[in-house]
Amino acid sequence: MSLHKKAVFATLWSSVDTFARQGLQFAISLILARLLTPVDYGTVGLMVIFIAVAGVFVDSGFSTALIQRKDPSLVDISSVFYFSIGISVLAAAILCTAAPWIANFYKMPVLKPLTWLLAANLVLGSLGGIQSVLLRKSLDFRRQCIISILTVFVSGAVAIILAWRHYGVWSLAIQNLVGTIVGTTLLWFYSSWRPAWVFSIASIRSLFKFGGFLLLSGLMDTIFTRLNTLVIGKFYSAKDLGFYSRADGTSQLPGSIMSGIIGRVAFPIFAAAQQDKTLLQAGLRKAITSVMMINIPAMMGIVVTARPLVAVLFGAQWSPCVPYLQILCLGGILWPLHILNLNILLAQGHSNLFFRLEIIKKTFGILIMGIACFFGITAIAWSSVLTGVVCFWINAHYSGRFLDYGFLRQIIDLLPYAGVSLVMAGCVWAITLLPLSIPILILATQVSLGVVLYLALCATLRLRAFLNAWSIVRAVLARRLAPTVI
Repeated sequence: MSLHKKAVFATLWSSVDTFARQGLQFAISLILARLLTPVDYGTVGLMVIFIAVAGVFVDSGFSTALIQRKDPSLVDISSVFYFSIGISVLAAAILCTAAPWIANFYKMPVLKPLTWLLAANLVLGSLGGIQSVLLRKSLDFRRQCIISILTVFVSGAVAIILAWRHYGVWSLAIQNLVGTIVGTTLLWFYSSWRPAWVFSIASIRSLFKFGGFLLLSGLMDTIFTRLNTLVIGKFYSAKDLGFYSRADGTSQLPGSIMSGIIGRVAFPIFAAAQQDKTLLQAGLRKAITSVMMINIPAMMGIVVTARPLVAVLFGAQWSPCVPYLQILCLGGILWPLHILNLNILLAQGHSNLFFRLEIIKKTFGILIMGIACFFGITAIAWSSVLTGVVCFWINAHYSGRFLDYGFLRQIIDLLPYAGVSLVMAGCVWAITLLPLSIPILILATQVSLGVVLYLALCATLRLRAFLNAWSIVRAVLARRLAPTVI
């Protein structure tokens, strides 16, 4: 099968996987938001930075290194498998030892047993990491789709039952554990790969030449990305962190769906075509316009519908998160651009440059957040927007250097979609001036108007990404509706 056909099939299955998984997760989160409190979410959020940092060490950049390498051997893959398990056990032991300190740092005794549980989850997750990487490398998103849906469904059902039985924060912790157990079991069932009883230091060193920079980059990115939870949890409260985390998670949903569809496919495809600069430029341009055609209006739409959206989906108890949600959505507009530009950089093997850029971006971001934390949570949210703009400029600069498709050209390509989205957002905001008081009625009216108006404007202006997407939809519908010839 040609690379183009592989990309098409992979994108279709990645779309099914991402929409189904994210949609199911979102539906489960809506139910849990009604059963749990902001404090419950904030308490688990306090642990995120520690678990995320440990997860970076477990991966150590080897998953990306295996995908980037053309033909890794069985010895390479098996060595990474055993190395990851060893590091996960070490990381879990460190977390368990640090559990009392973490509980004392936040003055919350419940964090001690929570840390132990999540540390065990880290080890279990390492058992299926290689199988997941190999499925992704082979662009086998059909099996990943099945695994994802079953994992989310089972773990979500368990969490809902526990929350209904008033287990509070433990509902969320056990949801993670059950999800890891189910996901790892299914990965072993659906993957034919099995580790050989071999371990090569030479293989680890060879892969680490590429992955080591990603380890350091990922460590910096994780600490920086999760630093807001540490700051808010320490200097404010678990309840405040719960509101901020809810806003952050909601703002990332459209971008994570789109980058999940395109990004997971893009890196293996970019890596396979790493020597063809023309093909890489065309692929990056198409990916960016396709993703942003959806992400820009989605983010702008959430900004203007945030208040009825939160009231309808999560309930009145979550209304304090509305201002944070609106600010973070402005920053979320650029999120898929970070993923795609960095994928291009890594696909070409520039992990050392990737690392140096992370140092520059994270240093700037930490300085801005350090200043913002003295002015409240709203200022912290705005600091993430400013950092996102600067990071996009830096990432796109190198796409310009290597592929002649940099910051300015990307912005020019996206201006039509941004303009149409602004017109749509203005009309949707005008709905709030009508004498409507029922949140679900306001939201339904705004969403309906926004979708119809945006699609109509894209069709009228004949925007390229829209026409490409529409041609694919028509082709699929034509095949579905075509009469069967016997």
